[in-house]
Amino acid sequence: MDDTGWLANQFEANQPRLRSVAARILGSVEDADDAVQEAWLRLSTTDASEIENLAGWLTTVVSRICLNVLRARQRRPSGTTDGDDLERIADRTALPPEDQAILADTMGTALLIVLETLSPAERICFVLHDMFSISFEEIAPILGRSPPACRQLASRARRRVRSAEDPSANPARQREVVTAFLAAARSGDFERLLSLLHPDVTLVADAAAAAIGAPARLDAADDVASLFSGGARAARAALLDGVAGLVWSQGGRPKVAFDFTVVAGRVAAIEMIGDEEVLQEMRIELLSRADRS
Repeated sequence: MDDTGWLANQFEANQPRLRSVAARILGSVEDADDAVQEAWLRLSTTDASEIENLAGWLTTVVSRICLNVLRARQRRPSGTTDGDDLERIADRTALPPEDQAILADTMGTALLIVLETLSPAERICFVLHDMFSISFEEIAPILGRSPPACRQLASRARRRVRSAEDPSANPARQREVVTAFLAAARSGDFERLLSLLHPDVTLVADAAAAAIGAPARLDAADDVASLFSGGARAARAALLDGVAGLVWSQGGRPKVAFDFTVVAGRVAAIEMIGDEEVLQEMRIELLSRADRS
């Protein structure tokens, strides 16, 4: 078998996964097929002997093609209405049975609608990491961002998806819970903190936050409550990309952001973010009213 034949066989072996990746990123089997075909055209004009990991290379190429498609969608004519958008999204799920199977396990209409609200970068991070277990170190070159920045993008996307899945979730309720959490932390009300925490709450700190004293990870409500009880006096309530959280600043500059995930009225996760690049990309708005306790 010549090199071209070998390359075609290798591509065919990877094609089902590539199609699956593209379909979940784009929410359209037809667009996914176009993306995979374009990836083949690029591979056929590339010196394959210089590719160390063909599967990884193909995933990167397909993801970048999908990123360009998502960005092009954002630039579509402004005459498209919200109703048109919803009809277009719903139409993508009206597929032949053989194509429905590709999206059925993760891509119902509701999730498609949520994904359409994400930025292209958030969508890429969420799909590649949460659905295909691709590391942020591998995702970072696709987007031209650092792994911590990609981690935060996935976190934002994950929070929106969870909020959509939780009928009780809404921005006002999130703000109420975070405000109550801050008040209980400052007053040292351990029992109140426990009541606001999900029993399986997790706290995770990035490398920058851990370097200034935060625990890298806590997995018990008692430990999280103990960490905050009597503390957080320098923290301020804030909106982090439009969602209620906390910020600790120094010299007027945010040093650590506390990104909360609230599910069913309780704190299910707290992410402590100290990475300067990630903080610079976040939209942080201090909340003076919520800060009063």
